[in-house]
Parts: sequence; C-alpha cells; structure tokens
Amino acid sequence: MDTSAFDAALDGLFAGPIADGVPLDDRFGGIVADVAGHSTPAELAVLNLAARLLPAGEAYVEVGSLKGRSLAGALLDAPDRSYLAVESFREFGMLAASSRRELAANIARYGAGHRVRLHDGDCFALLARPGAMPEPIGVYFYDGAHTGLAHYLALGVIEPLLADEALVLIDDSSYPIVDAATRRYLGRHPGWTVLRDIRAETDHDPRWANGLLALAYRRPAGAARRLAPDVRWRRLLQVYLRGPATTVVWRVLHWFPWLVPLAVRLVPKRSRTVSPAEPGR
Repeated sequence: MDTSAFDAALDGLFAGPIADGVPLDDRFGGIVADVAGHSTPAELAVLNLAARLLPAGEAYVEVGSLKGRSLAGALLDAPDRSYLAVESFREFGMLAASSRRELAANIARYGAGHRVRLHDGDCFALLARPGAMPEPIGVYFYDGAHTGLAHYLALGVIEPLLADEALVLIDDSSYPIVDAATRRYLGRHPGWTVLRDIRAETDHDPRWANGLLALAYRRPAGAARRLAPDVRWRRLLQVYLRGPATTVVWRVLHWFPWLVPLAVRLVPKRSRTVSPAEPGR
C-alpha cells in the first residue's frame, strides 16, 4: 500500500478544510442514512480512499463492523480485492442473531461483486492463527473494543500480517484510553509513523465522530513476522480472560437491564470522553 499516495490524496476528498469533514462525494451521506452505525460521511470517504488505493495482492481488513456501514462506504467503487470483516457481536447480547443477519444483509447489498468474507468471532483469536490471512494486509481499520489492552493488541496482533508497507486506521482515536494505548505501542515498536491525527472536538462529533488516526507501517529491514513478546502475553490475557469476562458481563446486562445504571457508574467515563486537542496535535 502506498501510504504516501493516500496521504497526498486525503485533503482532495473534501469541499473545504479536512477538519470540517464535508466530503465532495455526497454518496457517503446516503450510506449513513441507509445503514445503521456510528461512522460519519467523512470517515467513510477516508476508508473508501484507502480501499480504492489498495494494490493487487493485498487485503483490506476491518475489525468491528457493527451493521456494516463502514464496510459499505469502503466498498464504493473499490477494486477487486480480498475484504475481511470481523465482528464478535460480544456487546449485542440477546440481539446478536438479528444483528448478525442485518450485517450479512448489508454486506450482500453493498459488497455485491466483491470478495468479502465475514468472520464472527474474536479478532485477537482469529488473527493470531497460522494462515489467518493468505494475503498481506495493505489496509487495516480497527473499530473494535475500546480498552487500553484491546488497542495495544489491535496493532500488535496485526503487525506480522501487514504488507511491508501498510495503512492502519484507528477509530475513536480522540478517546484518552485509545490515544494512550496506541502511542504506548508506537513508542515500543519501530516502523510506525503517524500520517494524520484527525481530532474530534466533542463526543460523537457529526464530522469525525470520536476521531480518526491514520498510521503508516513500513516494516524495518530484517523484522520478524511473529508476535512480539509483549504482545503474546497480552493476547493470552485478552483471549482467555478479559474477552470471556466481557461476554458474560454483556449477557448479564441484557438479561437484567436494571443493572445498567450501576455498570455505567463503575466505568471510568473520562477515558472515553473526547478531550481537547493538545497544541501542535
């Protein structure tokens, strides 16, 4: 993936400054109106550019598909490539089956004529399996669980599968918990560069939702294609302890909704509240 070409073309997608988030192509607004989700038209325009620039022989992977809005936007006029959507449905509780059907239906509509696969399960279990991706990943969009552990793993688990040059897009990047975990990983692992840090001004900003971070990965010479030690133990913790525990919690909340206010009080809100951009960011 030519990340420099992506960066050079990004501003040209918009009718004004990129911060205003107004795409020139109004079809993304139509997708937002048609498919349930959280991605804004501006975010869809960015994902679509990434998909359209994806070279032959490389794959597009997204984690956290919800009802399929982000993938629908990415696939608009996209070339014939391999596309993978990963959704665990962990947070859907008793609505998981109907949500799965809705996602599959939207993929069938917007993905017609494309090679799209849907994987129902834990991305951190799937992506660490031998042969999980037959092609190197040129574009990776992460919009999965927003915990510090998950966002560290979001980069660590995918790094061995990336093409030698790849584009990585992180959603909700203006959340302090996401920003801190991402930058912690970048500080410990070479090859990563921040292309664009598009900050949201408020929670659920209508232009950029909760922020979008574009990263370039260029594999250092001689770098091994395997999980780093600091990633391996974190993945085991997530897959065998944190993930299953989260599944239980969401199922309990769906069966006993009167517990939701208590759960909300127990979750630290500041970690998932958009904070003002720092000078120079």
